Order: sequence, then C-alpha cells, then structure tokens
Amino acid sequence: MRVKANVILAKCRTERELYGMRVEERNGDWIRTWAFPIKEELATKEGFDKVQIHGSFQSTEDYPGCPYCGTEGFFVCSTCGKLNCWNGETTTVCKWCGKSAGVRAADSLDVTGGGY
Repeated sequence: MRVKANVILAKCRTERELYGMRVEERNGDWIRTWAFPIKEELATKEGFDKVQIHGSFQSTEDYPGCPYCGTEGFFVCSTCGKLNCWNGETTTVCKWCGKSAGVRAADSLDVTGGGY
C-alpha cells in the first residue's frame, strides 16, 4: 500500500530557524510523524515551499516536535498563513512576518508551504 506523505515548513518560536514537518495522510487526516532542520535552499529545491494541504494535523506518539526547542504544537499565522511552533501561549508572534496575534484552536486548517 502506498503512503501519501508531504513536508510542510515551519519556523521555531525561539530560534527562528526553518524546519520541515513530515505529514502522512491516514483516514482523511494528516498526521505529523517527524520533524527535521532544513535550509531554505534545500526546501525550495525539494518543492516544500509549494506544498498546500487542508485538514486536521494530529501527531504520532513519538513525534519529536520542533528540532530546535522540542515544542510539539504549532499555529498558522492569520496574517501570512505560515506555520510556527507553539507552546500553548495565548498570544504569540509569527517568526515569519513578525505580527502578534491571539491563538485559537481549529479542527481543520489550510496550510501553505513557504514563500520566504
């Protein structure tokens, strides 16, 4: 059986470094299975900056979280639409665009790759 998987990009909330989150489709949901540091040049070369996914994003029990700070949560910036790791703060700052915003839960998200 073939596995449908993609890599979506995020930035660390403390280090501001780029990383990839591997997601795998299972029963109509996207499951985060792995995270790894990546350079912008390689992310672009691999096409990770163009990935667009819609759905829920759960994680496996052994998902390692952000490779820089270990945080397992993430948020999508309401201004630029990019991902950042998140550690439960009620207000946070996007490491891509610098905008501050409140954070709320969502059952389903539209996630877009990059555009540095």
